[in-house]
Amino acid sequence: MSSNCYIIYDNSIRHCIVIDPGSEHSLREIDFIESGRYSLDYIVLTHEHTDHTWGCNALIEKYPFTKIVCSEKCAQELPHSSDAYFRFYMDDPDYQYKVKKVDITVHDKDILDWNYISIEFIMTPGHTGGSMCFTLNNILFTGDTIMKYKLFTNKRFGSYEQMRSSISKLLSTYHNKGLTVYPGHGEIFKLDDYDND
Repeated sequence: MSSNCYIIYDNSIRHCIVIDPGSEHSLREIDFIESGRYSLDYIVLTHEHTDHTWGCNALIEKYPFTKIVCSEKCAQELPHSSDAYFRFYMDDPDYQYKVKKVDITVHDKDILDWNYISIEFIMTPGHTGGSMCFTLNNILFTGDTIMKYKLFTNKRFGSYEQMRSSISKLLSTYHNKGLTVYPGHGEIFKLDDYDND
């Protein structure tokens, strides 16, 4: 999958978090976790699209105590999100993929404490109804809400107007805070350098 997956890890306690695993078997993620002898605490999904969720089942099969975290709307849409994707990309028309579980649903301004670090969630519907972003220290993980690419939203499941509103919300909330954006696709960049036009 041509999307970004991130791993946040803490070498002092050998624990980690995976964000948006988009490859079916999560081989690179598992290799990193195993070679570092990490415990996988959470899988955080920025939204329900398959190129950000396809590796969930492989990870929870390997690490069954891992908890999947996403927005409430994302959890509702996950059972339906892969149908069109696989009809378009897979040679096998009967191929099915569904994320097996969601353990924690979060809402706007919810905070998840992980190893004395606060992860703060902000709901950003638009690209999809279940899109969200979150901060961890000086990093903003944006999924497909903010990228260097031109804005894209699927008219069937998203809303361009909502997406513009969500971007304005992010910029007003985090302006001049020196955050670095880790997007769902493409390179990282400074939020204050983002061009909203």
